Amino acid sequence: MFEEIADLLTDDNELAGKINFQLTEGQIFDRDVKDVTVFYKLVGDSRFKFFRSNGFELVFVHLTEDWMRQARVDLGSINYAGGVDVQLAWNDKEDILSVKGIGDTDYVTVKAMQIDN
Repeated sequence: MFEEIADLLTDDNELAGKINFQLTEGQIFDRDVKDVTVFYKLVGDSRFKFFRSNGFELVFVHLTEDWMRQARVDLGSINYAGGVDVQLAWNDKEDILSVKGIGDTDYVTVKAMQIDN
């Protein structure tokens, strides 16, 4: 179901990139579903994961040999009735997760926290 989103991540954008996509699948917004993985993908030496946690947060994880970065946005703070627009951006300095309800004008944007290995 989410394969097209994972396909946006390529070897060309391992070190820096930006992808945009929409989530409209009901299971993402169903609090009775424990968690939903949108994608988990190895790109070169990096690992990327994006999922909806059991805490009803959208979570972006970027992992390398040297560090892990994680950004979270509470879905409850977003008007998700029609789905959400998501932007993920990353480079050697930071990872950014931005989420807004489809049709809304402003994104909720979170810079990932980094944990060094």
